[in-house]
Amino acid sequence: MKKICIFCSSSDIVKPYFFKAAMELGEIIGLKGWTLVYGGTSIGLMGAVAKAVHSKGGYVIRCHTDFSERKRYSL
Repeated sequence: MKKICIFCSSSDIVKPYFFKAAMELGEIIGLKGWTLVYGGTSIGLMGAVAKAVHSKGGYVIRCHTDFSERKRYSL
């Protein structure tokens, strides 16, 4: 099983075409049954990739910081 690590923006202040690309990448990862290892937030591009992977049946492993946990940005 392949694992792909992605760390990208955890901000929602990103142009829409980046969100589209993040979701498309996540869907591909999920459809292939691969595992995403990511920064653990539920917002921004990281959240978009993770949600797309999960929605297509892929696996998601989050690596979050204490900061994101305290701010409740975790998925």
